[in-house]
Amino acid sequence: MRSNLCKASLLLAAVMVIPAFGQSAAHPEPKTKLVGTWQVQVTQVDCQSGAPLGPPFTSLLTFAQGGTMNEDTENPAFGHGQRGGGQGTWSSTGQSTYSAKSVAFIKYTTPPNQKTHNPGFEAGQQTISQNIAFNNDTGQWTSTASVTFADINGNVYRQGCAVASGSPF
Repeated sequence: MRSNLCKASLLLAAVMVIPAFGQSAAHPEPKTKLVGTWQVQVTQVDCQSGAPLGPPFTSLLTFAQGGTMNEDTENPAFGHGQRGGGQGTWSSTGQSTYSAKSVAFIKYTTPPNQKTHNPGFEAGQQTISQNIAFNNDTGQWTSTASVTFADINGNVYRQGCAVASGSPF
């Protein structure tokens, strides 16, 4: 009798659990257009005029379901190993529009070098805040960004702007 009661309890538990798994698989969290890895062309621009301030460079941005993101860049203004990869968050701000914010550590200080378009960087961090617009017709996106550099004490010593375009990786 005790064995039958245990079997009945296990069967009841299985009947209650299996539909729950089936339901979550049948109704997964919806995937947004931004989720995935993107190859991004970035151009630093004058914040007032929008004029380019140097050659474009490539970055990779990965947007994860749930609102986290990672990024890495090959911006030639930074010295070898000077800047770490960025980590941050993103969210939808409307139909096909998003905001994203990431932070990367600047690991060591460098003086200005005009040959490499390096304005000089202090050890600390870089914060990038973006407004992203997804183009449903092309499957690509464009963004405008504000960029802030702060030293290790959190004192902002430079601000700038950039524009970018992202294509699926």
